[in-house]
Amino acid sequence: MSPLTNPAKPLRQSTIDTLKNVDSLPTLPDLFLHIQATLNNPESTLQDLTQAIERDQVITATIVKVANSSYYNPLGKPASSLSFAISRLGRTETSSIALSMALLYGFSIPTGIANMRRFWAHAFAVGQICRKICIQLPEHIQLNPDQLFLSGLLHDIGRAILGIRIDPLYFEQDFSNFNGEELIQSEQKTYGLDHTEVGAIVLQQWGFPDEIYQLIQQHHNNNNSTIEARILYLADNITHQHLSNIANIEEVEIQTRDPNFDEIIKHHLEKEHF
Repeated sequence: MSPLTNPAKPLRQSTIDTLKNVDSLPTLPDLFLHIQATLNNPESTLQDLTQAIERDQVITATIVKVANSSYYNPLGKPASSLSFAISRLGRTETSSIALSMALLYGFSIPTGIANMRRFWAHAFAVGQICRKICIQLPEHIQLNPDQLFLSGLLHDIGRAILGIRIDPLYFEQDFSNFNGEELIQSEQKTYGLDHTEVGAIVLQQWGFPDEIYQLIQQHHNNNNSTIEARILYLADNITHQHLSNIANIEEVEIQTRDPNFDEIIKHHLEKEHF
C-alpha cells in the first residue's frame, strides 16, 4: 500500500516501509544485469559484449546507427554489423549506450514513451559528463570513470521508483518538471522523502556497492565532501543547463562528442577547486 493511501501511518515511514518490501520492488532488466556482468568480468572480450548486446534488436540497431553517424563515420563507410559498430565505437562507448538503452526499454516507468526517452537521455547525459569531467581533472586525481558513469546513469532512479512503486501519477504531477531544491522540497512534502533517498534505499536493496548508493543520495547536495559526489552534482547541473531539451540517447551521444562540449565542461571546471 502506498503512503498516499495509508494516512494512518506517518508519511515518511509509510513510504520507507513500502520501499523496503523487497518482494514488491521492481528489478533491473535482465539485459542490463547481463551487460554489467560482462563488463565486470576482467576476462570478457569484445565478442562477449557483442553476444550480450545482440540479444536485443533495438539496442543493436541504435549502436549501429550511432556508429554510422558523421562523428564516428566521417568517410561515409557504414558499419554493416554489430561487431563492426562496436569496434568503431570502442568498448566504453558501446557499453554506455547499451546499458542506457537496456534501462530505457526494460525498466518501464508510468509515463509516455517520449517522456521515458527524455528521462533516460538525461540520465545517460549525466553519466557521460561524469566521464568527461574525469578526463579533464588534474592527473593527480585518480578516479573510476566507469563507476562515475554508472552513478550518473542511475542518479535519478529514485524518481522512477516513486512512479513505479509509490505513486503511479508521479510523472503527471506539476513538480515532475522541477529540478534541484524545488524538486526535493516538493517530493518531501508529498511523499515524506525525496528521490535521492529513495534511490539510495533501493540501490542498497539491489546490492549495489556503498559508494554508488551514497553518491546517489548526495547528488543534489552542493556541499559534498567527496570529489566523486561533487562531480556527480556538477554533471547534473551541466546537463540541466546545456542539454535540457535532449530527446533521446542517440542525440546525447552526438552532442557530447562535439569538441565544443569539452570546452563547456572546461569552463565549468575552471570555477571549481578539485
